Amino acid sequence: MTTLSERLKFLRKRKDITQEQLAEYMHISPQAVSRWETGATSPDISALPVLADLFNISVDELLGINEAEKQREVNKTIEEAEGLINKGVTEEPIICLREALNKYPNNDRLQTCLMYALFAASEDEELCREYDSEIVSLAYRISQYSTDDVCRNEARRLLFRHYCETNRTQQALLIADGMAKIDTCYERNVYWALDGEVRVKHLYERIEDDLRELVWDLWAYSIHANIGKEKAAEFDDVRDKIEKAVKGLFR
Repeated sequence: MTTLSERLKFLRKRKDITQEQLAEYMHISPQAVSRWETGATSPDISALPVLADLFNISVDELLGINEAEKQREVNKTIEEAEGLINKGVTEEPIICLREALNKYPNNDRLQTCLMYALFAASEDEELCREYDSEIVSLAYRISQYSTDDVCRNEARRLLFRHYCETNRTQQALLIADGMAKIDTCYERNVYWALDGEVRVKHLYERIEDDLRELVWDLWAYSIHANIGKEKAAEFDDVRDKIEKAVKGLFR
C-alpha cells in the first residue's frame, strides 16, 4: 500500500466498518469517503488526527511514513543545519529546515531547530525584525502542543533570549520565572541514582560543565561590569588558572 487512498480503504475494512459508518463518524457524506478511497480527493489535514485515532494508529502511520526512516532523515537534517549555524551560515539551514517541516509539519525537533536557526540569524537587525513573529509563533506552538520536555525547554530558552535581545525585558522575566531552578535539574540530582564508575563519570562531566559556566560567567562579568582593562585582565588570568587547575586534577 503506497497511497493514502489505499491505506484508508485497507484500514476501514480491517476495522470492519462501511463507508457510510466512516462518513457518519467523520460527519461527512459517504460520497466524500468514496472519493478519498479512489484517490479523487484527500482528507483535510484537520481530519488526519481523527482518522488516526479511529484506526488506533499514529498520523505518520496513516500517511505511510516509516518511523525509523523519518528519524534518520530528521537527525540528518538537524545535524547539517546545526553544523552550518555553528559556522555562521544563516540562510541555508533555515531553507533546509523549512523544507523538512513541509514533509514533517508537526515534528517538535525540527520546529525547535528552526527556531534556533532564526534566532541565530537575528543577530542581523533587519533579519531580527523579519523573523520576530515566526520565532514567537514557533515558541507558542512548541510550548502548547509538544510533549517533548527537551524541545519545550529549549523553545522557552530561545524565546527568553530573543526577548532579551529585542529589549522586551518584562516578557523575558515572565519566561525566566517559569524556568527550572538549578537545584531541581537532572544534572544536579541524577548523581544520587548512580553508582561506581557511572557516578564518577557523571561527576567528571558535571565538573566540566560547571567549569565552562563559571568561565563564561567570569567573562560576562568582565565585559558588562565596566571594571576597566586592568581588572578585566585579572579576570582573564583567573579564568586561565581555573581551567589549568581543573585540567591538572584529572590528568
